[in-house]
Amino acid sequence: MKPPDNLTLLDLVKTVGQYAETTDEVKAVIAYLVNSGRVRLCGSLAGSTVDLPRPPASVSRLEPAAARSRRI
Repeated sequence: MKPPDNLTLLDLVKTVGQYAETTDEVKAVIAYLVNSGRVRLCGSLAGSTVDLPRPPASVSRLEPAAARSRRI
């Protein structure tokens, strides 16, 4: 197995951001890559993991994004 790449958080955000459609997708992919060990952060964040807050209970993951954006 190939050793994980060492990247700065900025490099990772730029790379993932080229392919992701939303900022939530960027955050989720980065959290997965870092927390799974597929990517290691270097620099001042070396050894860090990413902790994402859970979405509010009132937001259904199966509900279309357009419907969620209309909530107040």
